[in-house]
Amino acid sequence: MDLLQYFDQSSMMALKARRHHLSTVVRRHFDSVTHYGILKGFRVPQSEWAELVSSAYILGTYEVAVCAILDTLKGVDRTFVDLGGADGVFGVGLVEVGAFGAGVVFELDTNRRQAITDMVTERGLSGRVAIHGEATAQFPDVIVQKGTDLAECVVLCDIEGAEFTLFQDDLLRRLGDCHVIIELHDFLLNDPVARETAVGTLMRAAERYFHVHVVKDGLRDIRNIPPLCDLSDWDSYLLCVEARYRMMSWLWLRPRREGPLSSKDIDTIVLDYQRRIFTE
Repeated sequence: MDLLQYFDQSSMMALKARRHHLSTVVRRHFDSVTHYGILKGFRVPQSEWAELVSSAYILGTYEVAVCAILDTLKGVDRTFVDLGGADGVFGVGLVEVGAFGAGVVFELDTNRRQAITDMVTERGLSGRVAIHGEATAQFPDVIVQKGTDLAECVVLCDIEGAEFTLFQDDLLRRLGDCHVIIELHDFLLNDPVARETAVGTLMRAAERYFHVHVVKDGLRDIRNIPPLCDLSDWDSYLLCVEARYRMMSWLWLRPRREGPLSSKDIDTIVLDYQRRIFTE
């Protein structure tokens, strides 16, 4: 290992250690309860894979662009559909705090699925949040069979690259009355050609049935978060970022019955959301 590699690895380890320490402090200070944003009031469970960013959940800055969009779409008459439930923060939390009336969570990993199931039971949500395994192209059938109108569903997808296989024409057509938010993981694809073309191909397919908007991470306004006022700027930013190796982006597929938005419109949604939640 040369000096540059050593510095890169050692500095990253130091940053992660500081990030983890700060998250622990925030957890202790707020008793693990989210204090800002759409998930306000949700007690954040311990995570086997994302504990490093627990402070971002608690402070309301985790995937803040997604949260801002969900805040515009929430409703007690709507069902939140979570493809890739992970720790259940969105799939369970959004129902528990009353942002959505019901939830359907799909999670491939057996251990994570069991953890989500246990959380649903412990929090008294068994009648409102349903847990299933892998989300296939037939996942709308599961929802319809429960008597739920697809037009009243908001779908969030985070399935680590499988989105490009899942969202083919038939599924996109069937979801045409839904709002669908897809986290993009083209950088995880092994085929270099697919990495270059996957997002464009998906967008073109979706444009047949939706207004398609690209939503990019990074638009954070942390000036008004009270717990950060007395911290250094580096600790403040470490608490609010998500410890990823790149900026993430999403596709927001909006039903054609609703008018299109400009990129400026979306930026306004994201920033106005933050200015509101941190001053309420």
